[in-house]
This record gives sequence, C-alpha cells and structure tokens, in this order.
Amino acid sequence: MSMIQREVAWRLFAEEFNQSTMEISGSESERTPSYVVTPLGAMVNRVYMVGVLTETENLGTPEDPMWRARVSDPTGTYFVTAGQYQPGAATTIASLEPPAFVAVVGKSSVYRPDDQTVLTSLRCEYIKEVPERLRDYWILEAARSLKKRLEAMEEALRMEEVSIEEIVKLGYEPDLAKGIEKASEHYSSITLDRYWSMLEDSLRYVLPEYERTPVKTNDEPEIEEEESDLEQMILEVIKEMEEDLDQESGVDYTKLMKEVMDRENISEPEFEEAIKNLRNMGQLYEPDLGSLKRIY
Repeated sequence: MSMIQREVAWRLFAEEFNQSTMEISGSESERTPSYVVTPLGAMVNRVYMVGVLTETENLGTPEDPMWRARVSDPTGTYFVTAGQYQPGAATTIASLEPPAFVAVVGKSSVYRPDDQTVLTSLRCEYIKEVPERLRDYWILEAARSLKKRLEAMEEALRMEEVSIEEIVKLGYEPDLAKGIEKASEHYSSITLDRYWSMLEDSLRYVLPEYERTPVKTNDEPEIEEEESDLEQMILEVIKEMEEDLDQESGVDYTKLMKEVMDRENISEPEFEEAIKNLRNMGQLYEPDLGSLKRIY
C-alpha cells in the first residue's frame, strides 16, 4: 500500500499568491492534489503564513457558520476561510479578536466568479495566535523562499526555451523547475522588478538597517515616495484623532478623509488607495463599519 506524501506548506507572500491565475486540478479518483501556480513558479497546495489578523466575519449562519478572516503580511492580504469541514479552525477564528498576530496553515483555493476574475484564498486547516517575533521570523523565511524563485525565474527567462532539465542542472529542485516551466507558459509576461521590490520592501519591514539598492526603471520612484509619505501622514492623523477624541473603536472614515484632504492637496481616489495600502500592509483595520484604527 503506497503512502500519499503530505504537501509542503509554502512560505509565500500574499501579493505573489494573489497574482496567481493558474490552477492545476488534481484527480479525486487517484487522490492527486490540486495546485495554484504562482507567476514565479511556486506550485502551491498548502501555505504556512504568519501575519496580522485584521478582520473576521461569519458569512454563514449561527447554526451553519462560514468564517472568513483577513490576514495581512507586508505585501498584501490573505483571505482565510473555515466552515463545517474545518470545525476547529472555524471555532478559533470565531474566538479571535482583531488585531492579533496569527499563524495559519491552509489549502490553496481559487474561485472564478466570471471569465475575467480570479480570486484566491486559503481553506484554513490551522490557525493560532502567536507572538510578534514569530511574524518577523516568518517574513525572513518567506523572503528567502521568494529570492530563490526570483533567481530561478531569471535563469529560466534567459533560456531560448524553458527546460526543466536545464533548471535542475543549475541546482534548483525538480518541483520548482516544473512550476517555473508551467508559469512561463501560462503567464504572458512576468515582470520581475515588482517582485524584487517586494523582496526588498519586506526585508526593510523587519530589518530597518537594510538599505535598498536603487534600481533605475521607469516605475516613477518619485510617486512611490510621495505615496509612502501620504500613508505615514494618514497614520499620524489617525493617532492625533484617537488621542483627541479618545475613541477606542477607531476614527470615523469620512472625518479622517476630510482632515487629510484639508492638510494635503490630494484627491479622494488617492486617499482611498493609501488607505487600501495601509490595510493590506497590516497597519490599519476596521473595528466597526466606517471606522479605522491603527495596529500597534
């Protein structure tokens, strides 16, 4: 009787996972697993991640709950679900109070509401509240894993024809080589600059002394710097409003927007984009509808 090997749980940043549009469906009769293939060739069946739990919501009923949680890392947000087939995980999510640092193990899942839209999520197997230092250690692990895929994909893109055998000869694992071949066939264009920037930004998140080496591209770095300043200013305004109003439940979204726009010559879409970025990075969460609070 053959034993089925348990799939490795990838240390994977949310942005790479959420950019995935390729799924390999397994055969239920042969008990072969399904995979989500990321743009950098990770063939993901399971994920282990540590981040900030910012929201929980029961999409079902009290009798038949279906819990969904938002868990953020420095690059974006994982959507984590647990229902009747994951009773332990569902009970834990229901008991957690955001914000909290949590460790999550989940199965990769893809949902296609229409032909143009692909939504990724994790079907939770395990979730537990953890100390902040474990989140920082996980970021370093995920960065190390990302760097290996970036280097392997760079080698592959130099080839006239991407070859599993040639990638393996360069010292990379066969499973990664297979994923890179599939990713290079599926994704029409793979822009590595954004992922190198993601790697650098994630390292700077936990290593303040890490200095990013400027890369001369056409990505308009001045705009990125202005957005960073805007996000920092928004956090400072929220802090001021929390102190002035002594609001444990957070500050009013509309009042915050007015205050920021009075201080800075920006448009409403620019404000909304900055808020979205801060939430994805785990800097803000929404304790109540229409209010925002910093994550300390």
